[in-house]
Amino acid sequence: MMEQLPKLSEIHKELQYYTRYFSENKLYQSSKWTGELLLGLTQEEDLQSSQFAMQFIQNNTDYTYQFLREFVPENNDIISVARNLFDLREFKKCASLVQNLIHKNESAMFLYYYSQYMYGELRKEEEMFENENSKTATNPELKLLDRELSKLYDQKQLSQLNLYLYGLILKDTLRLREAKEIFVQVLNQLPCFWSAWLELCRLMVEEDSINELPNHWMKFFWISNFNLEKFKNANCVESLQLLLYYFRNSNFIINQIANAYYNNQEFELSLEWFERLLSIDPYRYESLDTYSNILYIKENQGELANLALQSFTNNKYVPETCCVVGNYYSLMNEHAKAINYFQRALKLDKDCLAAWTLMGHEYLEMKNVASAIQSYRNAVEIDPKDFRAWYGLGQTYALQGMNQYALYYFSRAVVSRPKDARMWNAMAECYDKMDKKNESMKCYERANSCKDKEGIAIHQLAKLYDAVGKEEKALFAFEESLKRKDEEQAVDKEVSEALLYLARAFLKKGDKERAMQMAKRLFDFNGPERDEANLIMNQLNK
Repeated sequence: MMEQLPKLSEIHKELQYYTRYFSENKLYQSSKWTGELLLGLTQEEDLQSSQFAMQFIQNNTDYTYQFLREFVPENNDIISVARNLFDLREFKKCASLVQNLIHKNESAMFLYYYSQYMYGELRKEEEMFENENSKTATNPELKLLDRELSKLYDQKQLSQLNLYLYGLILKDTLRLREAKEIFVQVLNQLPCFWSAWLELCRLMVEEDSINELPNHWMKFFWISNFNLEKFKNANCVESLQLLLYYFRNSNFIINQIANAYYNNQEFELSLEWFERLLSIDPYRYESLDTYSNILYIKENQGELANLALQSFTNNKYVPETCCVVGNYYSLMNEHAKAINYFQRALKLDKDCLAAWTLMGHEYLEMKNVASAIQSYRNAVEIDPKDFRAWYGLGQTYALQGMNQYALYYFSRAVVSRPKDARMWNAMAECYDKMDKKNESMKCYERANSCKDKEGIAIHQLAKLYDAVGKEEKALFAFEESLKRKDEEQAVDKEVSEALLYLARAFLKKGDKERAMQMAKRLFDFNGPERDEANLIMNQLNK
């Protein structure tokens, strides 16, 4: 059971305050996040329609919590004009206008330094655009901002927003431990500052490694996001399902649940949540690339075409839309067009992980191995923890018969996703091709323990057990493989292999009844299986 949250009325007041506060200070992503959460808050009429939901909230509400801050808009002509300049991306002019106010007004101080930081980010983007191969572009304002803000920090003259900016600078200059401490300080004063929570999430390895996190209801959102980032999907869904009682129409929560089910390969459930998400927020573009991946996997051409058209109509100049359209062309086997759209996504965001990985898949389909490898390498440079690109590199080398190289990349994928059966299956297959049966068996056993949904591991294990003379284990594994195939109503080579082994094994054990059952089923197959069935039946009839 989750810890208690405040009354819905107090959550409403708090979100309303922070939405206005962050918007006034030009922190639009945090303002958007709190604003959408505010709109997703469960309403009184929603509660009245569900007795269980009402009872749950009543039993899990902290009635002592009160939010007492009042939002007071800034009433300063110079700051108002400067904020307009900021919105127009005239960052230097904005900073110049408020420079004389920075020691008199906290808002002016933040706007002054934040404008310079954003100007530096703009210059950094320009340099990267002008020099496409440049991977070393940095914000040219960092050194000056670091020197001035560190001095003010030592003098304890930084407001919470300026502390957040100082944390960003520490992170950008790779002083990660100090940055982590700063973000914790910020969140203890501004607990609804979602951008600060996200920065902290990227810097942390374990959720309980920092004890100084605020004891605030926002912590539940951070924990669920942390679990999703670390692929602890079941934990993520469990915590978010409870939060849904308080935020029934929150597109953030619904999106997180959809992504958690996707990571867990529960595609039907993920589809349901994505459909619910789009019914609430039909003009969104965030995570639509993931939604399109599911439609691609299920080969749902009609729905993917509709999604591509809808995304393109709503906003064609975002990376997510380009990835959706690219997936559509890939499903239509127009790989050159798909690559073109993934390249468009990368022009819009050179660090678009999905675009690099998907482009690698397309190059692999076109047998352009060198370009596939380069695409996957670019993806792992952006995020070394992302298993998809490591897995793609492993597949590329495996297809070239370079199993030793493939093993290295698959092992990196396993580090990121130790409970993903696909990674262990891939490693096992490489070991098998290298005639390392013991190592292959261990990997298949791990895959099987990770709930291998494709059923690859159990059948391959059965064959390996048979090859090394582990008869009892082979018998059990073939029975499990056959049981799985019968549940799927599949009729393929694996079924015939299992039936043939089991018929022989039961005959050897003297279990004629079960041997006959297996042999009779072999008559459903043409070719050598039927001949083997006749031989077994002849032996049974002697």
